[in-house]
Amino acid sequence: AITAGVLNANQLSKLPPDLGKLRKLKFLDVSSNVLEELPVELSDLGELQSFNVSNNRLTAFPDEFSKLTRLIVFNFSRNKLEEFPSFLAGETRFEQLTELVANSNNIETLPGKLSNTLPSLKLLDLAGNSVKQVPGEIGDISKLKELLLKDNPLSDKRLKKLVEQCHYKQVLEYVKGHGPRDSKGTAQDKSGASKKGKKKGASAPVDIQEVQNAFEVLQLSSQSPVVIVSDAVQEVRPYIVCCIIRNVYLDRDNRLRKFLTLQNKLHDTICVKRSEATIATHDLAKITGNVYYDAIEPDKLKLTPLGRKQEVSGKELYRQMTEEADAMRKEKKRSTYPGIYKYLYLLKDKTLYPFLRDESKLVISFPPMTNSDGTRISEETRNVFAEVTGNNLPFCKKVMDALLAESLQLGLGNEEALSEAGSTGDGGATTHRLQVEKVKVVDKDGNLRVVYPSKTDLVCPGVVVEQRSE
Repeated sequence: AITAGVLNANQLSKLPPDLGKLRKLKFLDVSSNVLEELPVELSDLGELQSFNVSNNRLTAFPDEFSKLTRLIVFNFSRNKLEEFPSFLAGETRFEQLTELVANSNNIETLPGKLSNTLPSLKLLDLAGNSVKQVPGEIGDISKLKELLLKDNPLSDKRLKKLVEQCHYKQVLEYVKGHGPRDSKGTAQDKSGASKKGKKKGASAPVDIQEVQNAFEVLQLSSQSPVVIVSDAVQEVRPYIVCCIIRNVYLDRDNRLRKFLTLQNKLHDTICVKRSEATIATHDLAKITGNVYYDAIEPDKLKLTPLGRKQEVSGKELYRQMTEEADAMRKEKKRSTYPGIYKYLYLLKDKTLYPFLRDESKLVISFPPMTNSDGTRISEETRNVFAEVTGNNLPFCKKVMDALLAESLQLGLGNEEALSEAGSTGDGGATTHRLQVEKVKVVDKDGNLRVVYPSKTDLVCPGVVVEQRSE
């Protein structure tokens, strides 16, 4: 039985209806022809998994294609469709469809119903169309990792900027939290959808959540540190983003322990065992003046590591920790290093160690290994200076976004103690607010490197970002 059909680049203007009789066909490529329509009989290809009709002149698909429920990859890019294929937004669920490539058409509107019909979708490429709005329901597709929307006339300027910067996760989160929602999945009967929305409240949970949770972004302050980056660090770990978390209450609800546990969790997950990024948090009151991000030879770096009382060099600290790790590994009969020691390999054979110091020459952190004991946070800390260092600026921002989003949920900015469930007891969630002050990073000549958070940062579902002018 024939399982694959490749008819691409043959100047075909029509396909024979008998093609639908190849019932065992799993792969069909008819791309780069001059097809203006497809025969309804192709809907009988019940085993079809990969269907490529890209680079043709198609304007629509037969509704009968709803029978192609085994599809995994469907590519109809570079055609002339003005409407999204209706068979993908009907009553049929395409449980296995993971890639939908629809770029370079003239599609104007998107059905919100895709979250129901395409539950396994991982890639949705809609670049180069005429889309102005993206339904919030598309953000509800739990497995969707890439939503490509470049070169569309998006009406939401903030979304457009996120798209241009290729922040896939932030785009999805923004669409989910801010995209228009239509309980019917259509745009025809707007008045009916509006009335239903008031009764049922299909989008009400999002609106309520947005009111409850908020980041209050404070502008740059002349009283706060500026971070100055040296040329030397470019060879080691070139990127850093910082911010100040104002008015935290770490002395409630075990929040200090939870905040430290959160950082450890992020190090092991999103930071990929600190290899991609490292988080450090400090008591702002213990930092003097501006902060300098630099790199130096291991034996010249001097610091008092977190949890230790004696100042040591970076070289000596590495030696001590390696010996401690080997002894602990042998004692516990493990093949790997435990705890903080598992990050030692990141420093092996390095000729320069990155570090941050303040105006008083106090070294406050040594990424990716440790903070300084001199700026450690405690239950008395009210303002936290947070840093993320790494090899990629967008990734550093992504990590800082995650740290702040989860800190918000921990209630660090709530003066009152929270209940164990984090609710008011009558079904409503406790309001979470967190003040985040911008911090500027410049090079040694004063040229701007980055300001965090910018207006495209901190895009989190169900969270409002309030910009304070002063």
